[in-house]
Amino acid sequence: MRSNPHPTALPAIYFNGEVLKGTPVNVYNDAGQLVFLVNDTKHAFALRNIKRPESFGNAPIVLDLPNGGTLEFDRESCSSTLQSWKVLSLSWFEKVQYHPTQWLLIGIASIAFAIGLYGQGLPLISKWIAFATPPAKLSELMGNVLIELDDVIFQPSNLDDQAKSTYQQQLNSLIAGRAELSHVRLAFRSSKIGPNAFALPDGTIILTDELLNFLPAKTIPGVLAHELGHIQLRHMFRRLLQNALAGTAIAIFSGDVSVLISTLGTQLIAQHYSREFEREADLFAIELFVKQGRDLAALELLHEKLGSLDGSGSTDSSYLDSHPGAEERIQLIRENQ
Repeated sequence: MRSNPHPTALPAIYFNGEVLKGTPVNVYNDAGQLVFLVNDTKHAFALRNIKRPESFGNAPIVLDLPNGGTLEFDRESCSSTLQSWKVLSLSWFEKVQYHPTQWLLIGIASIAFAIGLYGQGLPLISKWIAFATPPAKLSELMGNVLIELDDVIFQPSNLDDQAKSTYQQQLNSLIAGRAELSHVRLAFRSSKIGPNAFALPDGTIILTDELLNFLPAKTIPGVLAHELGHIQLRHMFRRLLQNALAGTAIAIFSGDVSVLISTLGTQLIAQHYSREFEREADLFAIELFVKQGRDLAALELLHEKLGSLDGSGSTDSSYLDSHPGAEERIQLIRENQ
């Protein structure tokens, strides 16, 4: 004879683990035990011995019983009562699933984390990788970059051999006694991008005819010293690594690997050093000049001349892009004399 349901009983489907067909039952909490009847047979299980697999979405709540059977409850109508019985404690993930506000908060937190990762994490990771890469490996990785740049933006230089030799001697004088910069080499090119200088990751410094024709001869060692700073501190390689890591993350999350497909030469031209990198390169040049007893007035003149180009609109991707203003750079020189 079937008894009347307990006043706080919850409807459920009982599966005994032996047959696929379930049996409708009414389940109630009796002094810390989960109790229900199946064909007038009473089943009682201590709440502490009942396990609950994590569920997702609107799937039924399933309780695993010690006898190998299971109970299934409708989530919407039974969740709050099961929680009050202490048989159901929602996991953090489940709480998030059923509360849209939680998703909003997680979204905001994720965006904040992504910004923090890009602003702080990726630069640190990129710096570590850059300095862990031997110069020989860098040359191997970046060996074809200048060839690619020649195909895209550069033309042969019109400088005569004597002028090239003079600039090479200036470079040799700057790197004398610095074994870590012994791999640096000069390359001369002409380009429609105008007055410009590049420090490639493999240690190649590119000087354009337009820059050399614009600047007084006494300022060229300052340009070389600045670019040596970028090479010594591996600024371009760090910037490329940071963008590559960010691009990889975007490709993974978007499923679109096309964001990674672009030529390395084009990436290099598109790179603009951060003001922090520019300041570091300026400080390197100042320190090098001071150690070698060079005239810092030549550095000041360099920045005055470059400052006269600032905002002139003469070029896109000019040597001036992202550089601090002339007054700021001159002040930095005077503070570090």
